[in-house]
Amino acid sequence: WRPVQDWKPHRKEYLNELLRHDGLSQHDNVDECPVCPRCEYLHGDIKCCDCFREKLHCSRCILEIHGHLPLHRLSQWNGSYFTNITLQKLGLTVQLGHNGCPCPMPSRPVKNFVVVDTSSQHNVTVSFCECIDRPKKRIQLLHASWFPGSLEHPRTAFTFDVLNSFQLVNLQGKVSAYDYYHSLIHKSDNMGLSGLKDRYDQFLPIIRIWHHLKMLKRAGRGHDPSGIESTMDVECAVECPACPHPNKNLPEGWEDAPEHIQWLYCLILTIDANFRMKMKAQGIANDPSLGDGWSQWVTSAPFRAYVKKYGYQWTLQTNQCESEFHAVNHSGISFTRNYCYTGVGGCLCGRHGLMRKNGIGNLQKGERYANIVFIVLVGLTGTFLQMLVFSYDIVCQWSQNFRKRVTQFPRHMRLDDTRLDRAVYKLPKFHILNHRRPCQVKYLPNYLKWSAQTNGEDPEQFWAYLNPASMSTREMGEGSRKETTDDHIRSWNFHKIINFGPSLHSQLETAIDMHAKHQEAFEKFSATFSVATVNEFEKMVAAWDVDHTQPNPYEEPAAGTTTADVRLELAQEEADDAARGVVRAHDISISTFLTMGLEIEDQQRALKLQVKSKSTMLQAAERQEKRNTLCRRIEKWCELQLVYMPAITQLCSKTAPAHSATAPLQSPRKSTSKSTSKSTNPELPALPEDECLWLPSSVPQANWAAACAPGLVDKETKLHVAQANNALTKLRCQLRICATLRDYKKTQIGGTSQKMATRTRSMLLRFGAKITRCAERYQAAYSALTFLDLDSEWTSHLQVLQDTDIRSPHRDQDDPSEGQRELSWIWLAVRVSGWPTEATEDELNQSMLIEWAKSKARADCWCEEIQLLNEEMRWIICYLDWKANWWVLRRRLWGDTTPEVKHGLDAYAAKQADLNRQLARSFASRWYPLLTKHSMPIAWPEYYLSAVVAPSDTTTDMD
Repeated sequence: WRPVQDWKPHRKEYLNELLRHDGLSQHDNVDECPVCPRCEYLHGDIKCCDCFREKLHCSRCILEIHGHLPLHRLSQWNGSYFTNITLQKLGLTVQLGHNGCPCPMPSRPVKNFVVVDTSSQHNVTVSFCECIDRPKKRIQLLHASWFPGSLEHPRTAFTFDVLNSFQLVNLQGKVSAYDYYHSLIHKSDNMGLSGLKDRYDQFLPIIRIWHHLKMLKRAGRGHDPSGIESTMDVECAVECPACPHPNKNLPEGWEDAPEHIQWLYCLILTIDANFRMKMKAQGIANDPSLGDGWSQWVTSAPFRAYVKKYGYQWTLQTNQCESEFHAVNHSGISFTRNYCYTGVGGCLCGRHGLMRKNGIGNLQKGERYANIVFIVLVGLTGTFLQMLVFSYDIVCQWSQNFRKRVTQFPRHMRLDDTRLDRAVYKLPKFHILNHRRPCQVKYLPNYLKWSAQTNGEDPEQFWAYLNPASMSTREMGEGSRKETTDDHIRSWNFHKIINFGPSLHSQLETAIDMHAKHQEAFEKFSATFSVATVNEFEKMVAAWDVDHTQPNPYEEPAAGTTTADVRLELAQEEADDAARGVVRAHDISISTFLTMGLEIEDQQRALKLQVKSKSTMLQAAERQEKRNTLCRRIEKWCELQLVYMPAITQLCSKTAPAHSATAPLQSPRKSTSKSTSKSTNPELPALPEDECLWLPSSVPQANWAAACAPGLVDKETKLHVAQANNALTKLRCQLRICATLRDYKKTQIGGTSQKMATRTRSMLLRFGAKITRCAERYQAAYSALTFLDLDSEWTSHLQVLQDTDIRSPHRDQDDPSEGQRELSWIWLAVRVSGWPTEATEDELNQSMLIEWAKSKARADCWCEEIQLLNEEMRWIICYLDWKANWWVLRRRLWGDTTPEVKHGLDAYAAKQADLNRQLARSFASRWYPLLTKHSMPIAWPEYYLSAVVAPSDTTTDMD
């Protein structure tokens, strides 16, 4: 379907129709104006651009038709074309104060009264009511749905429609007030010839007032007999109905629920900062908020007081996180000048992404902990939930002194010791990759009990929604900025709520499917172990769930000394040498020189593996490009080699290398391509992958003193030990993956799908190539070590790697018996404390504990997700029902006011109560079939259960 291309042949007829509207095309005689169809006497030469029918009427009839439509736009035929004309010029006067009826005592007409509407900006003649019991002029305008531009003697008004329309396009498209207002001006007079008065300065405060009034109306503040001034903090906020709220959507006795139920009543919070929501220092000192702290923003006075007192206390806290995370290392640094605030910090519900009440506050200088703690605690004020989860991208640092910071707050804002002891800290799933291993192990949400599938990344979506408004809000005063962002936040929360129906339905469907899949995989995997082994695994996982100081069943055993460890050690040694006055021969240190050499050798081995296989012309070209790159890298490295091995040039011309790091694993490789045969021809230059780098391990020991700088041999030995350990770790990982793929191919495919079999075979080939590369890397390191130092401690855990050693820890079906089978030494080379010293069944089980624990965690998390989604559905239904009853109670709460206002209050409360019930019913009707299909418990109020019908009870009449 190509709508634009299909339309293209018809564009001439469409263009003709557009042009037809510019002439007298609606009538038989296009040379002169027709008779007015209403009076049938005078010629009609005026048409209305906003009425459905563009009939030409005379001026008298057009005024009678538009007596109550004063903002319609007119056009008059001048003999050649249509020109704009206003109802004001035709003599229309708008009478206010009597609901459109004549006034016995009208005021003198106010000419050129400006009314801004969605159609355009209009000049209107207005007459106010001057009767004895008349309302004030601003009230007369409000009765006409015109918002006055000033309190006394207004000369400008904005229609309710234009204010509503701007609010919608501002929230949806982030259109600024400037762009919206001037689009209306262009609609009125795009050429700028009519001299319209500029009312932009009046438009700005009116839209701010309008947004504030809409907030009060939707929060039910107009129904409170104590008045608007008695509004308490957060009373106007839009809260999340899918989160647990005592006395609103939780069952009676929830506090005493057992542990396997109690975790459902946990409040999950996710925290983040946004540095795009800045505010410039515009010099606007007197711009307080109209409702400070009433909605999503924190209350200014206590927030400022706390930050002023404690803001710098934790700025210099030592960074114990090994990551280079921006928020950790720059928590007290400001990167912007001429800004009052460098950003905002926010606290959202971690499951659904709604901004919490009082959940956003300013950041004065970086992402300081004091600001964030205040935002979190003020949003928890009055919360009685006993279990709290905090997800934050720098939670590893932020949580360190959290308990101390809590004691700095007033008693009503503090968390008691019970909740602090039970608090759980997590890293968001996406951000966890920015942290190093210690943080990942401690704060990884994937393997923490009762985590379900909460990812903690909702703030990123929210900031993406809010950031487009930042270009406008940064130019505002503080009060206006808060109210504008408040409006956007309430809109975000509202649309999140009304989307719960499809979103939770989709999430539950996914959770049910994924749980079935992972539970089946876990059960099949567990069946490969004995019952005693599974029980032991379960005890280890349960022990770690309770106490994280116990051995972590999800953590890969450390691989001895790694390359990174050795590089750090060598760098520290070189730093000590520099401190003692030892002059370095070159800007690049010895350890860096050796590391570069080992990397080049690894690149040579990888290139040789590619030469073995047949290749296309494109692959051959890519390989040649890699050769060229490798050749240039070797040339640069050889220049550096002359610094640390000055006699190497003479030595390599006389002596054959004692050891080759790029030698094949077992036997010399036969030439299999033109390129390798060329390398054996003495008349052609050697290929870069065959070049010997002449590291100390290639130099005969008798020549070490002359050819190698002091310490070079020892440093290479340490690097090769680390290289061998790394290669063994990666080799074991690849072998486990291949074993799982082979088992999957046998048990799940088994000839049922040629496509899947081919795909699995391709994957096995890819991982097989990785195994070969890991093995060659290890063999090269071992070969170098046997030449460099045969008497060192590395010989206690490193051995010669044979082809028969490269095998999976699983027992293969072809093995004659388990009793005759012995585990390869590679699975015993790096042992966790307490492992046996012989190749036993327990050794194999321990090596597979990680995979078993992760498989169990995946199945458990999806099971928890199902339980939590089911409970959240109940919470939403119960909350909306509570909200409907809340509105019903407000139908008779109004105080001393006029009967007309009382009627409006009563009608609005009834409407809101019904809308909440309608929303709950729509959710129930969407969720009920899925829940009943899978026999899941439904604990909704009876009213909503009776309003839905199961699919099996429904009959459809196709006629």
